Amino acid sequence: MNNIDSINICIPVVSAIIERQGKDETEILIQTRWKPESDPVYSGTFEIPAGWIDRYENVFDALKREVLEETGLHITRIFPDNKTKTFSPRNDESFSFIPFCCQQQTKGGEPWIGFVFICEVEDKEPVPQLEEVKDIQWIKKSELKNLLEKTPKKFFTLQLGPLDYYLNYNDDKKESRFEQN
Repeated sequence: MNNIDSINICIPVVSAIIERQGKDETEILIQTRWKPESDPVYSGTFEIPAGWIDRYENVFDALKREVLEETGLHITRIFPDNKTKTFSPRNDESFSFIPFCCQQQTKGGEPWIGFVFICEVEDKEPVPQLEEVKDIQWIKKSELKNLLEKTPKKFFTLQLGPLDYYLNYNDDKKESRFEQN
């Protein structure tokens, strides 16, 4: 039994659905999860960039750090970017924010619970960090939807809900979140 199993807590994570405008439609960045030693069950599955939120780390800072660590890319825009000011009345600190959606692993795997945002990144090619991911690629939104519907077992289970929500239940019918600006 590892240390996390000895206490009854969830592991906080952030995930990034990274968009860019392709020639014909919006494209989404996906990568192959590659952690054969530490996570053999999910290693080799498709995922979006994601990772743990460190203790007392601002969720937006965690999102930027995880995307940079996994892809080598800097986030340039986050949706939604709604947050309150930071409050610190007693040598402490807190704020509120609104994610695009939330996610939770409720059985098997690890007890992850997290916040998902839609992002844009700098206009550079991603560079996979080989100790975590490989085969980073841009995929058309329509191709992603088809792949997700026909072969969900090819995806990291934690990312199925957010991607399904993004592709099917999202109220915003715009091709990209960022076209409005």
